[in-house]
Amino acid sequence: MYTEIFGPYIHRAIVSSSDEITGEIKVRIPSKFGPEIALDISFIGRQKVDGVWPVPAIGTQVVVATDSREYTNMFILNVNPIVQG
Repeated sequence: MYTEIFGPYIHRAIVSSSDEITGEIKVRIPSKFGPEIALDISFIGRQKVDGVWPVPAIGTQVVVATDSREYTNMFILNVNPIVQG
């Protein structure tokens, strides 16, 4: 499940918990930290929409990035592929 995409700072992760009321999101990167360790996604750059936090469903695979090797701030990267035909 773990994929290191661009060095140690961007990873594929699995959402382990999310709450649209509090905005809390936790993700796991099993091959990096083991199956039990969950990391918090930062609130930096996120906001409520119509009074509710937009959060991904539990079990969703997401791409995350961190701003340091200590993983002090984790961010979900929104990836919207463009299909050209």
